[in-house]
Amino acid sequence: MTSVRQDMSAAISVAGRWAFAVVQLPAMLWFGGCGGVLGEIPDLNTPDGRVFAERCGACHGKPFGGHSVTHGVPDPRFRTVMEWQEALPKMEALMREKGMQPLTEGEREAITRYLNRHANP
Repeated sequence: MTSVRQDMSAAISVAGRWAFAVVQLPAMLWFGGCGGVLGEIPDLNTPDGRVFAERCGACHGKPFGGHSVTHGVPDPRFRTVMEWQEALPKMEALMREKGMQPLTEGEREAITRYLNRHANP
């Protein structure tokens, strides 16, 4: 009887680890900043939000890699203001490398206002 309990406990333990790996781990990664959203991205239907969605969605809204998965525009709540201040110049450098139209001063200001308003505190 003890052997059966040990076998069942081992099976449950393995099943629990499997459930974590299959369900919980991908969910944690998704909501932890690997492209997921906490819900609807805030205020995209505002003047600054539309600039953010249009310009950032030019890359982030397209499939990447060898598959058709997109990760959509980034959720501003996944970074702090300071992190966005570091990320925006990097994104602009990538845009230049890809031969994309650079941000105008007005677009940069609108995107910065949008990110500052909605960044993680």
